[in-house]
Amino acid sequence: MPSWMETVSIVDGPLFSGVFAVAGTLLLVLLSPAPWQLRPLRRHVLVAAIAALTGGAVGALATWLLGDVLNIFGISLTWVVRWANALAGAAAGIAIAALVRTRWPRKVLAVLTLVVTALGLGMVINVDFGQYPRLGDALGTTYTAAADLPPRVEAAPPVEQWTPPQDLPDRGHVGRVTIPATVSGFPARPAYVYLPPAALAEEPPALPVVVALAGQPGEPADMFRAAGIDTILDDLAEEHEGLAPIVVVPDQLGNPTENPMCVDGELGNSATYLTVDVPAWIRARLNVSADRTDWTIAGFSQGGTCSLQLGAGHPELFGALLDIAGEEAPTLGSPEATVDRGFGGDAEAYRAATPAALLEAGAPYRDTVAVFVAGENDRKYSASMRTVSAQAAEAGMAVTVLVSPRTAHDWNTARFGLREGFERLLPRWGIG
Repeated sequence: MPSWMETVSIVDGPLFSGVFAVAGTLLLVLLSPAPWQLRPLRRHVLVAAIAALTGGAVGALATWLLGDVLNIFGISLTWVVRWANALAGAAAGIAIAALVRTRWPRKVLAVLTLVVTALGLGMVINVDFGQYPRLGDALGTTYTAAADLPPRVEAAPPVEQWTPPQDLPDRGHVGRVTIPATVSGFPARPAYVYLPPAALAEEPPALPVVVALAGQPGEPADMFRAAGIDTILDDLAEEHEGLAPIVVVPDQLGNPTENPMCVDGELGNSATYLTVDVPAWIRARLNVSADRTDWTIAGFSQGGTCSLQLGAGHPELFGALLDIAGEEAPTLGSPEATVDRGFGGDAEAYRAATPAALLEAGAPYRDTVAVFVAGENDRKYSASMRTVSAQAAEAGMAVTVLVSPRTAHDWNTARFGLREGFERLLPRWGIG
């Protein structure tokens, strides 16, 4: 794919508007009677109306059944998604009626209408979830280059004592790396690294580091393609003489369909990978501070749950945590399934891995900062945030709670949480 196509927006602009313009035009053609339908015009209109109402009802019913009754998505669907599914169902109903009743020229238009309607529905859902801003992000062609890591510098100065050079780059660098699972043996996929402008200087400072975790299902690149963490930090660096944390996004899943729950267990030694292998690689390859107060664990959704587990369980490693829309406890769907599949039937091992138990065991926390974020329209995870943030505060952490306005359990909340959370952590990192 040409590089210019990768940057085409699919959340606004000509491509986004064009899809709906084409869909509307096709629907108007299908709703207009063909020459051979002029006599039974009333019947044509009646059939189209019944098809639209039936399709809209099926779309709304399917959304309710899958989202509310069966809860296969595990989140509350917004009214944007519900209305979009109903309207797309109505359009599909009209197209299907035309496909059945008309001759071949219109049958082709009906099939094309179904395709464009599905594409438009996907675009609306994508905007609502904030998943992929550009065409290349949706196709997985962005952020595929290997990282170009600068050499390690001995005795790099702290950020407070660093003077930016005149030739400092304007933006940071993102690249893919392999972090060996030397101790854990965990089958991790490639990780990603963001280096702020200061890290690219010939004599860089010892920068703070954020270990960030995407959700499940997902992959490390989601923190860039969907969350835009590099853009957020480039903007912060521009305001602070090129200074921002280095971000390392390892794979805590191993497989997008599995959830090892950031513990060492039946599904792999995810915890050892994240707390032994990944930090060892960071210290050996990157110019980062050795002070725990400069180390932060952050994550969204399942990654948010992990950030609280690891932040609470390893205060000697992480001085701060950023939990964006995480859960009260790691889960594989139900407590019974979680204990059986994730902990080999050991209920006590499961309880010990929950944030509540980890916070109780580690209390009092004398110098750990915790930021919790949830979307205003995310009922389930907002309730979890209130519970775990209160537990963290009771355990002695310095807690900040943030609510992302008018968002749900989506990447819009993730971007808000990263931007606002990093802003509040800058003073702790000695930046600003």
